[in-house]
Order: sequence, then structure tokens, then C-alpha cells
Amino acid sequence: MPLPLQSALAASGYVGTWETDIDAQTVEFTGALPRLLALDEDHDETGVPLTAFLEGVHHEDREHVAHLVHEAHSTAGRFEAEFRTLDKAGAVHWIVARGRVEAGREGRGARCIGLAADITDSRQADPTSADQTVQAIERIADALITVRPLAEGLESPTLKTLIDATLFELGRLLAERVGRPVPEGAH
Repeated sequence: MPLPLQSALAASGYVGTWETDIDAQTVEFTGALPRLLALDEDHDETGVPLTAFLEGVHHEDREHVAHLVHEAHSTAGRFEAEFRTLDKAGAVHWIVARGRVEAGREGRGARCIGLAADITDSRQADPTSADQTVQAIERIADALITVRPLAEGLESPTLKTLIDATLFELGRLLAERVGRPVPEGAH
């Protein structure tokens, strides 16, 4: 039986998490990510090879995403990317992903954990349509607000921090879109 957070992420249809074991070069996905990356949704609990993730990235974005992954893993830094994927039906999806690499004992990256959301609807919308962009931001924020209490129960300060940081960023974007002043230091 899936954990409540996993069930909520899967039900959203557009939000998911990932955790990468950098030494093993494997990635575990939850929520919508396996579908969006054309991965077998029943992938085994040890995760899939990092190369399988990269194969799910659109061929025009793959090299760039691979570079960002390598850079984040080798510097124990943040991972931030916006890229396209192809699902099993061949449909293109735009993904925004934010995560953090935790350093191991030797200072190198040991684990990367993050959140990703399907922003296809907002990318395909008329760029002049602020209403559609605001709706996409609100949709992602609503999903994260819904899963936040479930994440707190997992006792993962990293996951809670990522959700909070993503909600903060969404609030900043929303404030920009509706013409409200953005607090200093929120850029």
C-alpha cells in the first residue's frame, strides 16, 4: 500500500518527488514522474538507473540536463532545471524540477532529493495570457499545500524544506504576475 504522500502525489497527476543515490547512480521517483518520463510505473524499489531518467528527457534537452545533474552531484549543490520529457504515448511535457544535493563524509554529493511539477499547460498557453500563468502557479501551489502535511509526517526535514522553498518561489511568481510588490530578497 503506498504511503499517503505517494498517493497524494500520484493523484495530483503533475507533481512528484525524486531521490538519487549518487554512489549507486539510481533514482527513485514518486507521483507523476514515472509516467512523465515514460518509465515503468512499477519500477523496483531500488530505483532506476540514472541513465533511464535521462532517456526519459526529451532528446533536445538531454545533454543540458545531464550536465546540470553532473554539476549538482559533483558540487553537492542545488539542482534546478526546466526541461521537456516524452511520455510513453510520445506526448511532450514541460517539467520544472528543484532539488538539493546532500554532501557525504568526503564533501562530495551523496544523495539528491527534490520536487518536480508538470508545467505543460502553462508553457503551451498564450504567453500574453497572465490568467493562464496565474492558474498554473495556483494549481501547483494547491497541490503542494495539500501534500505538505503528509510530508511533515515523514520526518524528512529536507522534503519539508523543498516544499516550503517551492511554495515561497510560487508565491513570488504569483506576486509578480498580479502586480503586487515582491519582498526584498525574494528574487
